[in-house]
Amino acid sequence: MDNRQSPQTNTDVTTWKLPDGAIARLGRGTIRDTAISSEKRIFAVATGIGIWVYELDTKQPIALLDTERGMVSSVTLSDDGQWIATHNGDGIIKVYETDTHNCSVKIQGWYRGTASLTFSPDNQYIVAAGSGYGDLCVWQTQSGQHVTSFRLEGRIERGRRRGEEKFPARYPICFSPDGQLLAYASDKFTITVRHLKSKKRIASLPTTLHLSCSCYVYGLVFSPCNQFLAATIQDIETQKNIEVQVWNINKEVLETTYPDLCEGRVLPAYTPESVLQVADIYRNKVVMIGATQGEKLDSIEFQTSTKAVNVSSDAQLWVIITSREINVRQADSSIIEIPIQEPTSPTDSMFFSQSDNMLICKYWREPNIIFWDINQKKVMPSPISVNSNGKRIALSPCEESLVIIGEDTHTLEVWSITSGIKIAELTEHKSYISYLVFSPSGEHLISGDTDGTLVVWSVQRWEKQNAFIAHTDVVKAIAIHPNCQKFATAAWHGPIHLWDIASSEQLGSPSVDFTLSDTSLYRGDEREIHRPFNQNSKTEWLNSIAFSPCGTYLAGGLYGEIRLWDSETLEPHMGWILPESCWRVGPVVFSPCGRYLASGTWWNRTDKVSIRIWEVATGENIQTFWGHPSDIQNLAFSKSGELLASSSYEGTILLWDMKPIIGP
Repeated sequence: MDNRQSPQTNTDVTTWKLPDGAIARLGRGTIRDTAISSEKRIFAVATGIGIWVYELDTKQPIALLDTERGMVSSVTLSDDGQWIATHNGDGIIKVYETDTHNCSVKIQGWYRGTASLTFSPDNQYIVAAGSGYGDLCVWQTQSGQHVTSFRLEGRIERGRRRGEEKFPARYPICFSPDGQLLAYASDKFTITVRHLKSKKRIASLPTTLHLSCSCYVYGLVFSPCNQFLAATIQDIETQKNIEVQVWNINKEVLETTYPDLCEGRVLPAYTPESVLQVADIYRNKVVMIGATQGEKLDSIEFQTSTKAVNVSSDAQLWVIITSREINVRQADSSIIEIPIQEPTSPTDSMFFSQSDNMLICKYWREPNIIFWDINQKKVMPSPISVNSNGKRIALSPCEESLVIIGEDTHTLEVWSITSGIKIAELTEHKSYISYLVFSPSGEHLISGDTDGTLVVWSVQRWEKQNAFIAHTDVVKAIAIHPNCQKFATAAWHGPIHLWDIASSEQLGSPSVDFTLSDTSLYRGDEREIHRPFNQNSKTEWLNSIAFSPCGTYLAGGLYGEIRLWDSETLEPHMGWILPESCWRVGPVVFSPCGRYLASGTWWNRTDKVSIRIWEVATGENIQTFWGHPSDIQNLAFSKSGELLASSSYEGTILLWDMKPIIGP
């Protein structure tokens, strides 16, 4: 396989591996996994967009790999740091050379993803344990040829529905230092040890031998002498450590237990001197413990939650990544700190400033508001300091006020951007606030919640003007007409309603029927126009509505279709048919000039998801951008219309150059 890449020389990481049409990427993606090599002194971070490879001594990224699909779920480094193996959400395993960044091997794994991935100590083999389909597979590192497989009993993955039994989405695996033995959790309760060449089972270790609770194996590591195996045992329900076990492999007996050593998620490691150490991982701290001596070695605390923790094969380096910093603990207990300036979670709210030099965002797990400097492509200090659990915010047209969803999720907080202080609290809602928006004139704020309640607020005195139940389900979207006299709302499963902003009287509901009775109004492939749909799908995917800047049209994204209605008569004006891979329509937004509409989609088994630019007059799809590997959460045009910002579930924002489309 020849997939050669030149080592990265450009230091502006916002421009690395950009898709066609994009001029910058803000953020480095959601963090999923990490691995570190003490010999090479590099570490890799698996994210939603690919693998970032960092040089420890310079504290800088040196490569961005595996971006063709992104959504990387696992990463591992060979002991000598010469190879990197990755696994993405589509089940593809790739092996890269760290010096050249070339991808030398590509292996089809499991669609539902691997929970564990590791190299043999001699680098001859790559081993993966599948969380979805219950196989542990061994391949040759340099050829990708399949060597052998072992069955993993039972599906070990988290239950997602109420009442389901919860299982860990993890199958820990490890090699003995001499590379002859392979140990793995063959089910929730049993560790199996095999001789790799002969495939013979050497030991079967029942981890629940003296435990009555429901538990599973979280971490595994061999001692340097190959004789002992340390395992950390977690409680399935609480996800906390029960005990650390040390097994004598030859005798198949439990040699030692440490029942009261740790309480969090625990990763074990042996030093070259055969000293067992563990990392006790909590939400915002990691405690390093010498298990053999039973003493606390270190406690590293953070302001934000831990995202990924791993250890080098010789236990000389521990890498701990939070949403705001990377910490590498060295053998002498010193810490190398690498700040993460950019948020590492998705964003649902995004606004360009009037001058187009700032992008104001609210990220899912980021309590504060993020201000991006568009010219410098970096996060600027926020003028306000808030603590918000909500995903959405609203920016007043004059840019003096910012309204956020408070920590309790059903209170609105009004903040002055200029003074940086909170000036009001709005407390009418009784349930989670799902959407809020300012009117173009800035006179009103409208908010909706998960119970279907709408509240119209008077901005002048920050008081309720009207409150009423508009829907029987979650308010998904609100759009205010440019004349500021009426507004439209859309609910999770259903209708779009038009309301009078002064009286809250309902003015009508545009049709969201399965198909338009007049098929001549459709634009798109003739075969696509008449394809079959699930009748309920159309409105289940009604995620966004928008008025055109002139107020003539109301646009909405239905399943497989973007529909335009006449905003006065509420009659259908046109329907734009999307290809099958883009049926799940996400956000829709008009350009400031009103000539174009941008639409995003959710992921539907494609390498990248599409952002489509439509000409409103003709319904023609004049441009399609392919850049994000997962659902498009939000779209925003700059005030000049020369930039389009898109945010995705993978945790980054792409800036697209619209000048070639809109012209001079």
